[in-house]
Amino acid sequence: MEHLHDERGFTLAELMLSILLLSILFLAAFGLFAQGFVFWKQGEHKVDMYDSLRISLDRMGREMRYTEGISSASDINNLCFKTAEGKNVKYYCSAHELIRGEQGASGWGYNPVASDIESIKFVYTTSAGAVINESNIAQHKQLYPTTWTVYINLVTITITAKKEGSNVDPVVLTQKVSLRALP
Repeated sequence: MEHLHDERGFTLAELMLSILLLSILFLAAFGLFAQGFVFWKQGEHKVDMYDSLRISLDRMGREMRYTEGISSASDINNLCFKTAEGKNVKYYCSAHELIRGEQGASGWGYNPVASDIESIKFVYTTSAGAVINESNIAQHKQLYPTTWTVYINLVTITITAKKEGSNVDPVVLTQKVSLRALP
């Protein structure tokens, strides 16, 4: 029994100090892990928005390339055109969704194409190089109410998306679509 009395153990102060140091290390590691998780989630949101916008722009571009013409009902926030198959199509933003409307035998049918959309803008360029944008579209529609779209051969589409409830910066994608006249 006597050899047990000579051995020294940790004092209470040493134990408390080691517990304090380990707690600080664990809190720091947890903070790094939590911050990494936040960055990963933000990156995931950004990739999802980017993919959604890219797919939407690709679909719109494919449909528009062979249109029979842009409708005079189009403006900066709405794009209306007739497809190669003769269907009337309309793209616009409503309630944070990009909507594609198609006129069929039973009327208009509406389908969401992408979500978390903040805005969509259309800028039209004529074959003469005149740009019709939000500053001058009212003037063009007033001067040429039914024919202002006849000479349009380029449409620039800009879509802005932001994930609701997150602090991720908005994603903005732009695509220029050259219209090819159908015979």
